[in-house]
Amino acid sequence: MKVRDFIDRSNFWRITVIGSLLVILVIALGISFFNAIYHAQVDSRKEFLISQTELAARGLEVDLNRFKDESKLLLGFLEAPYLEESGLQDEFTVVARRTFTSFPRLVDSIWVDLNDSIIIFTMTERNDFLGKKSSQGFPRKIRSSQILLEGKSSIRILFSMDIPKYSEDFVTNFYLNPGGEKYLFYEQNLISIGPKKKEKSVLLSKNDFNLVKNDINLGLKGFYEVSEDGGEMGFSGILAQYPFSYAGSEKPASLVFFMPMEGLTSGFYSTYLVLFLGVVILLIGTVSFFIISLKGNFDSIKLQDANINEISRLFDQQNLLLQEVKGFVFFHNHKGEITKVSDEVENILGHPKKDFIVAFRSDSVHLQANMIKEEAKKALNESRDFVDLEDDFTKPTGEKIRLRVFEKLMFDKEGRFSGGIGICTDITEQYLARQETIQSENRLRTLINSIPDTIFIYDNTGKVLDFHVQDKRNLQSSAQFTLGKSLLEFVPHGQAEEIIRVFNLAKTTNSIQTKDVVWHSSMGDKHYEMRFFPLDENQVMSISKDITGQKIWEKGLVEAMNAADQASRLKSEFLANMSHEIRTPMNGLLGIIDLLESTNLNKIQKQYVEIIKNSGNSLLNIIRDILDYSKIESGKIDIQPTVFDPVEELKNQIKILSGLASKKRINLVSNHENSENLLFEADKGKINQVLLNLIGNAIKFTPEEGSVDVKMELSPIDDNLYFLSFQISDSGIGISKEHLEHLTDPFFQVESSNTRTYQGTGLGLAIAKKIIELMGGELKIVSEPGKGSKFSFSVVVKKSNENNLIPESHQLTWKDIKDMGAVFPLRILLAEDNDLNLQLMTLMFQQLGFQFEVAKNGAEVLEKVTIQQFDVILMDVQMPVMNGLEATREIRKMEGTDQIIIIGLSANVFEEDQKKALESGMDDYLTKPIRLAALADKLEYYYRKVKEKV
Repeated sequence: MKVRDFIDRSNFWRITVIGSLLVILVIALGISFFNAIYHAQVDSRKEFLISQTELAARGLEVDLNRFKDESKLLLGFLEAPYLEESGLQDEFTVVARRTFTSFPRLVDSIWVDLNDSIIIFTMTERNDFLGKKSSQGFPRKIRSSQILLEGKSSIRILFSMDIPKYSEDFVTNFYLNPGGEKYLFYEQNLISIGPKKKEKSVLLSKNDFNLVKNDINLGLKGFYEVSEDGGEMGFSGILAQYPFSYAGSEKPASLVFFMPMEGLTSGFYSTYLVLFLGVVILLIGTVSFFIISLKGNFDSIKLQDANINEISRLFDQQNLLLQEVKGFVFFHNHKGEITKVSDEVENILGHPKKDFIVAFRSDSVHLQANMIKEEAKKALNESRDFVDLEDDFTKPTGEKIRLRVFEKLMFDKEGRFSGGIGICTDITEQYLARQETIQSENRLRTLINSIPDTIFIYDNTGKVLDFHVQDKRNLQSSAQFTLGKSLLEFVPHGQAEEIIRVFNLAKTTNSIQTKDVVWHSSMGDKHYEMRFFPLDENQVMSISKDITGQKIWEKGLVEAMNAADQASRLKSEFLANMSHEIRTPMNGLLGIIDLLESTNLNKIQKQYVEIIKNSGNSLLNIIRDILDYSKIESGKIDIQPTVFDPVEELKNQIKILSGLASKKRINLVSNHENSENLLFEADKGKINQVLLNLIGNAIKFTPEEGSVDVKMELSPIDDNLYFLSFQISDSGIGISKEHLEHLTDPFFQVESSNTRTYQGTGLGLAIAKKIIELMGGELKIVSEPGKGSKFSFSVVVKKSNENNLIPESHQLTWKDIKDMGAVFPLRILLAEDNDLNLQLMTLMFQQLGFQFEVAKNGAEVLEKVTIQQFDVILMDVQMPVMNGLEATREIRKMEGTDQIIIIGLSANVFEEDQKKALESGMDDYLTKPIRLAALADKLEYYYRKVKEKV
């Protein structure tokens, strides 16, 4: 072998060996470089996947917690004391709509229970906001995806959330490598929320799914390599999950991001193939390997930059949301130093970002910043992963605000504290509303504590849930013993069923029901007024008021009223008896005077008869005044309206009194305004009685040649009602101020001495005042000594629809009276037991020319009626054996007695006496003393009635 060949061969081998070694080294270097790049890229993408999952889960949790906090604002809005009822619906609808728009697709529906109605708010797919009343009632079962808020005033709000739908929208802003998928672990199920949810999702093996599920249920974040050998459906990849809490659910949820291995290793297998092709072409392959490797590295860096930009964009979007809730986000390291803060900090705190960052340096002496650091240390010591606190803050402008700081503490894989992310929000409005609610509660509590009554709260079955009593002495037994007991167990025996009935009635009618209850004890009976009313659907309240004193007072009042009634009844009986006893001899006196007056008398005898007649009439007027006042005082006087012409009635009263005025040469004049050709309805007789009294007094107390002026005026109230006003003015002696105050008192006399100039009972004005008040008017008196007096009053009258008055019966003359027996023949039976009255009635009938039969008692009347026919029976009410009322009832029971006219005779002039007579079957009633003209008028009237029946 030649040396050159050897050298060449050795060079060949050397070259071969070197080349081989070079190739091996290049291959080894390529493989090593590929592995380094591969693992670096895979680790980077794994870390990116974990960060994306964690960032998305934390952001979603912050949004859900923020929604939970802001949902309370809606309840606070409804319970605001300054909210007016008239604007509640419109303003509340706007606030509810803002809740939907602030959290798109999170809120499915809002149920609002306003006690008297239930409203449901929803948002359609077209963003149409709808609100309507529910006819199905408030949901009873609360799901984990629902938030129930209950207010102090029994207002409830139920928020129904669609967390999967909201999560789907939320994670669209988080980027995954091509082929990646996004899931939500919710209600123990894995739900696809990524862009490929409509495609066939990756199915985890049972072991992988259980492993992920167990970690989530324990609240642990996790990272897993998963695979499934299923032929064409097989897969392998990495999966990251980060748990979060939502609403009030005890079951955790988690965001799960999955990325297949193809996505992790995309671009590297082609590089590996080029590496092995470089074995064949070493230099080209090596260069190509480096180029492709560098290109792959550049693509990876470019992808990372794109991901970072995407994260920055999402961060900016979150900042926009923070602006809506008046907040800003900040990040800090494990030392508590701020590493990043959003631009909104200046708007919230009024300080620039750099001042905020400086305040959290390790050497800072800022009190509030150090307080937040201390809270974070305290949370770490207590093994908490969050900080939640509120504090007041003063801006540089001096404005005071309330801040809430919520911070999530973060830990690395070894569990070491690595820093935190927090959100600071301005909750001044919510804080003030919350303080107002607290003050309202305190005011309500103070009010309840001030109520002296006993308060119990029951469930719907009547079981006592709570109680309040201010004075322990008000309870018959200890109230603690009633807790948990039913009403049936502690209310007094014999009253339980009625109390339960009232309790159920209050519950079913939703209204206050009252029941008086008596508790019997050794200390005596205690009376309580129990008022039941429903608080809400599940509770009923009762307020028990001690009314023992009231019951005692009422009992005393009833006894006093009974005593007063008895005294009034005894007085009425006394007056009736006195009236009867006085009127019986007056009947004879005035009756004889009427008969005597019709005989031939000389001038002196006529003067004597006139004196006796006037004296008798004066005595009769005195008796009438006393009885009238007694009837008014006992409330037994009735207003009996009739149709009348006020002008004609005034003229008639003036005509009656004109004779008295002429004797004293007094100028009596009258005038009237706005009253021509009008008819009205009122008690004409009582108005005339008042006029006669007032005009008569004016004439009585006016000296000779004086004047009395009567003025009448009508003033309309509406189309049908008028004021009828009278004013009586005189030029009389006048009345002093001290006497004027007592002028209308009963029995009052301006002159009370035995030598007084003007006589009378002192009842006239008292009766007139009472009658005017009964007719809705008022008597006014203006007077001055020596200058006369002015009496005025008004009564309410109703305009009549009638056009003509019914003419009254004509006044009988003595010629008519003397010829009555012949003109109006009647068969008369007189029932009278008093000899004087019988003698008088005999003379009257003889004067009238009537024939009659006599019966001394009711039994004789019945006997005569059975054997003889009569047209008229004059029946005395008070008779022995059988009185007139009993006899009349027996007559009316007989057949064929309907045609008999029975006229009662009595000295009792009370209206109840006349009413009893008419109820017994009498047709009419004459009061004693019986005047000849009145008797003749009755007989004429009933004669015509008898003839009409024939």
